[in-house]
Amino acid sequence: MRIALIGDLQYWMPEEENLVFKMEQVAKLRPDFAVLMGDFGGSKMRNPAGYEETKAHMDLIGCPWQPIFGNHDVEYSTDYCNDFDPFDTCRRVFGKEPYCAIEVNGVLLLCITIERQPLDTMRTIHAVYVSDAQFNWAREQLLAHKDMPAILITHAPMAGSGLRCDRPLHCAALDTYLDQTFNVGRWPALLAEFPQIKAWCSAHYHLGHDYDTAITEKDGVVHISCGVMTCCSRDESKHTRILDITDDKKLIISTLDHNDDAELKRDAVVNLTGTEKSSGRIAPVVYGEMLLGEDMPERVWHLEEYDRYYISTEKGNLWEFICSLNEFGGAITLEKRVNELHVGDGRLYLTLDNGSVGSVDLFSRMRWEWDNVLSQEIRAEEAPHGTALPEVPYTTRRTKEGVYVKFAD
Repeated sequence: MRIALIGDLQYWMPEEENLVFKMEQVAKLRPDFAVLMGDFGGSKMRNPAGYEETKAHMDLIGCPWQPIFGNHDVEYSTDYCNDFDPFDTCRRVFGKEPYCAIEVNGVLLLCITIERQPLDTMRTIHAVYVSDAQFNWAREQLLAHKDMPAILITHAPMAGSGLRCDRPLHCAALDTYLDQTFNVGRWPALLAEFPQIKAWCSAHYHLGHDYDTAITEKDGVVHISCGVMTCCSRDESKHTRILDITDDKKLIISTLDHNDDAELKRDAVVNLTGTEKSSGRIAPVVYGEMLLGEDMPERVWHLEEYDRYYISTEKGNLWEFICSLNEFGGAITLEKRVNELHVGDGRLYLTLDNGSVGSVDLFSRMRWEWDNVLSQEIRAEEAPHGTALPEVPYTTRRTKEGVYVKFAD
């Protein structure tokens, strides 16, 4: 069983002829099934015409295919009106719901879609949100197939997957991983509850497959990042993921490189049953380490009470790292360096290098901001209050992904 995973299908009209050619490259590999992994429709995204164009392109692959939504497919309009119904349009144009559970070669393929987050819990219109109803449906599918290995397919990965993303864009925008501003911890808990989940495929990052952390492994689950074939690539690569599920339940992970004569390159092999270890280009997820990208840490503080670390960087970013998720929580782009951190009365007090002091609620959804705009939740203070956070030692390493900072064993 060969499956083609088509990453974010964002493109401009002048690119359409080239897009047709790339779809034909995928078709030549004769996949049995394809998944459109969200954020599609080109320049007509969130428009019925974009769905029609997408259908025409996906049909070129010549096999059955399943759409799921990305965060941009379900965004509210600027005035938060529900003037476009993505689910209804999906049913009408594609003839199916934007999620599914199917069995292939004795393996459960669970495709989960992004939904519109309720306004009363929404932190950003770009949220990668899944409703309780769909999460419970996914659990029911896993329970009904408890003796069958499972592969999850979502637009965005879960927190703590260790997959490479574009820093600081995705990190600070609070749309990096599933339910980042809602109920993020339930996804790692789902993996712990259902050890038959052996692999998790996601898109969203618009990056190629040549990074060490394009495929990672954590607690027995292999996380697979899927690139894009269009101009929305953030590193000029044009990659499509190809999965082969063999009769003996091995998952062969390959890359279709559209820029290299459509060569198919094998990346890794995952054994979906038994105890045989995975092989190939798979990076283990390192605990207590965070990718900063092209920025360097200057100070790291530990808030032991809440099991968090805070990292101040040369470019004036302050990052929060949540130990239980092994993932960042968010960032403030201050464009000023942080010299001291204090904690008191449930607030984090920031003393900047120009002498000014501000504070944020440690538990507010609004405590992090990006794009050089300070949230109204950052309150001006005359002086810091509470207990000074201790600084801790850290190490750095540089890879193709950028600079990593490690501060915990």
